[in-house]
Amino acid sequence: MSARRGTVAWPPLSRQTVLSAAVWGWHSKRLFSIVLLVVAVLLGAHYRFHRLSHWDMDGDEGAAWIAAVAPNVRAVAGTFSQVEYGGKLPIYDLVLHEWVRVFGESLFAMRAMSAALGTIAIVLLFFAVREIYRALGGEACAEGGEVAGAFAALIYAANRALVISDRRAREFPLLMVVELLQIIFFMRAQRRDASKDYLGLAISTAIMLPINYCASFLLLAEALWLGCLLVAKWAGSMRARQLAMFRPGFAVLAGMALLAPFAPSAYVSSRDAVAAGAVDFIKQKPVTWPFTLLSRMVGTPALFWVVVILIGLGVWRQSRSARLVPGFLAIWTAGPVFAAFAVTYLVRPIELPRYVFIAFVGMFAFAGFGAASVRRTAVRIAFATVIVSLSVPTIDGLIRVSPNAAWREATALAIKQCPPGEKIAVLLPYNLQVVRFYMPPERRSAVVGMETKCGPAPVLMLSDRSFAPPEQIAAAEACYPRVLARLQLVEVRAR
Repeated sequence: MSARRGTVAWPPLSRQTVLSAAVWGWHSKRLFSIVLLVVAVLLGAHYRFHRLSHWDMDGDEGAAWIAAVAPNVRAVAGTFSQVEYGGKLPIYDLVLHEWVRVFGESLFAMRAMSAALGTIAIVLLFFAVREIYRALGGEACAEGGEVAGAFAALIYAANRALVISDRRAREFPLLMVVELLQIIFFMRAQRRDASKDYLGLAISTAIMLPINYCASFLLLAEALWLGCLLVAKWAGSMRARQLAMFRPGFAVLAGMALLAPFAPSAYVSSRDAVAAGAVDFIKQKPVTWPFTLLSRMVGTPALFWVVVILIGLGVWRQSRSARLVPGFLAIWTAGPVFAAFAVTYLVRPIELPRYVFIAFVGMFAFAGFGAASVRRTAVRIAFATVIVSLSVPTIDGLIRVSPNAAWREATALAIKQCPPGEKIAVLLPYNLQVVRFYMPPERRSAVVGMETKCGPAPVLMLSDRSFAPPEQIAAAEACYPRVLARLQLVEVRAR
């Protein structure tokens, strides 16, 4: 020790010690998974926040905005019931309302909540996959679960469909976070007998269902899993016998029971929304829809086949060491998709990709299961490099070019054409709130929807032709024959 400074003089590390540490780090699954998770979080956060307000607002975001900026909680609920489809409760709108009170109502601020939730979901997916391994494969599989979770997080972070969803002020990023929490509690409840896990499972179930009714597809998949687990238990599976089945199921039912007071009003609002044609735009897809959906939503065809190869590799190499894990991942992937498929053919078409986002995440976890079966670090790095290289170019191009209508430019042109006090008509009325968002606050009340007859407004903003009846489009063109501008996905017309 130095008498002057009181510090310890450590001996220099030997070359052998440094080499041993490097070898350990190279072969350490835990270190690899941590590094890969950090890469996934940084990559995902970048693509979720970068140029976040570059895209114009769309109609769905307009509905969220008008509810979120209501003056109080009661007004939020009232506005929500007027502008949203039925079958939901204003949970997302209330959360966004509080967010807007703190960060403001700018487009970047509102979308930043979704981007932050999407980034959190990347981390939650890692923990969800690790819990699946620990519950279904035992503590000995925990390190493999971390590698699988890190790969799943990487694919999630750079997935085109989920990046788009996480860059919009809508409820699906919040739903994803709650669904992943529900899966974590579901697996923990199966693995150990702890009241806090059952409570977390019940509460997360009660929260996710009213965010969007498509969360019920995950519950159907979990019910199917519990049924398969019961069969495996009767067949003599030792691991299945160590897992709780009935208590987690009762915890889910308890969460559903918490929603009983809201069920009648949710049913009535859903029925009225369907009767009013709110979901008529959803058309029935071919019977090949489940496969087509999963293949397209992964990203490029090359990336889809990389995912397929990883899934096949995992089933081949880990079928004995972790038999229950691929079973749950397969049900997690296929269950929600085929639930939507069944509802479509038994009730009415409901085949929208955003309704089964949780199934894509299950497929990413399944691909991570395959990546975790790879023993060589160099091969795992190669797979991670391929995933990033196949995903990034698509997202780069997506962020540069807005997929939404040019409402900002169209509204500015309409304002120039209409002096204060004049009305501005919008067709379809679904986009009313978007136009109001880009209008000066004092002129927002001048924006009106055009129904079937010509009104007093001298200017019309026309979009979404494919969703309006042909006779309504014809009436609009007759009322407003002059085209002032044809912008991206929207026209500005005058008398």
